[in-house]
Amino acid sequence: ILMTVPIAWGTFEPAVRFVYKYQPQMPPLAFSFAYYLVATSVLILFDTTTMLTTFNDNTSANNNNWKKIPLSIRGGIELGTYLFIGNSLQVIGLKTVPSDRAAFLLQLTTIFVPILKISLKTWIACFVALTGVALIGLDNNNDGSSSYISSNNDNVQLLQHVPVFSIEDGYIVLGAISYTFHCIRLETYAKLLSPLQLATAKAVTETIWSGVVVGSIVNNNNNNNGGGGGGEGWYTVGLATLWTGSITVAYTIFAQSFGQAVVPAVTANLIYTTQPFFTAIVAYLLLGERLGTYGYTGGILIGVAVLFVVTTEEE
Repeated sequence: ILMTVPIAWGTFEPAVRFVYKYQPQMPPLAFSFAYYLVATSVLILFDTTTMLTTFNDNTSANNNNWKKIPLSIRGGIELGTYLFIGNSLQVIGLKTVPSDRAAFLLQLTTIFVPILKISLKTWIACFVALTGVALIGLDNNNDGSSSYISSNNDNVQLLQHVPVFSIEDGYIVLGAISYTFHCIRLETYAKLLSPLQLATAKAVTETIWSGVVVGSIVNNNNNNNGGGGGGEGWYTVGLATLWTGSITVAYTIFAQSFGQAVVPAVTANLIYTTQPFFTAIVAYLLLGERLGTYGYTGGILIGVAVLFVVTTEEE
């Protein structure tokens, strides 16, 4: 189940970039709010009893702080907030950062997660996996992206393909930190709550946060009359919103909650490091971005790292 998560995630960056291609003036957080609404609707549809039972279940699970709040609500608020922050930073960064580069930067969680949960074998696998995502991220873009230095000056020719770390890159790295907290804390909540109930609570939290933020900046957005294409462009945005909300948000937060009830956070995170490979495939099919030698080598290293942990975990 967890292996399907990075596959679904692999469509996220290309989908967001695709939306920006058709509607360049689309406010990032407005798009987020739209697909959060879709995600919440889908999860509530499949979990119609959540709102009726959530205040009657798990109330006695903890007598410390938040004791009057059900565990499912507490988990949803905490984990949903991590996801909202990480997702918002990622969507903002994707305005200018290419899909495969963004996927690489997000996989810095390969280092962040094991900092708190370490074993020698896992560190070795994390190093191999991080090397793999680095190769994918540093793979030469063929779309002439401005994320790379380009100059005719002989003195800087050797730096022609060196990535430039931008403010937008920084947003995505901060997003990776937020995702790291989610991955680690999910291991605790997933063992105590049903996957669907926890996923619904997280989605509701993300939707509320997104609605609050969008509501606070809507006046500024209204002052910027921006372009956007015709009907076909908005039709494309609508399809992307439905896909992103139902698959890359609703399904993945359910699948994570389901899988991490059994799979440790570090192992789960290593599985998630396969995302850049799937992102590169979708980005090629949807946007024409393509991998080179580094990209394919990186994908192989990621696979080796995941297999290494899975085959040695029981020893």
